[in-house]
Amino acid sequence: MSGDETTEVESEDETTRTDTTVEAEAETEAEPETTLDIEAAAEQEASIEALQDTVEEQRDRIEELEDLVLDLSTRVADGDATGVCPDCHGPVIKSNPFFRSAKIKCAECGRIFHEY
Repeated sequence: MSGDETTEVESEDETTRTDTTVEAEAETEAEPETTLDIEAAAEQEASIEALQDTVEEQRDRIEELEDLVLDLSTRVADGDATGVCPDCHGPVIKSNPFFRSAKIKCAECGRIFHEY
């Protein structure tokens, strides 16, 4: 082999290495690394479900407390005192008309809570 042939073979090897390196870099850039952490996704899903359960429990508790306040306001109005309307926050009073049945109702919005 002469010196020219060796140089040509080395040039071809360098060109092949360079082409392979460029192709590998192009593939790396074309495919971004995507990682999927299944455990983290499952933990997040579990925490979301726990929060939804907590919200539902609090909603039920709030409705129960609103019912208790309404009942208390009605009882107070029945004892000739003044309760509080949960809708408009107006006074809940007992009205005793002469020819009609007695009612416990809101003086502002007119909502009737109890009729005797």
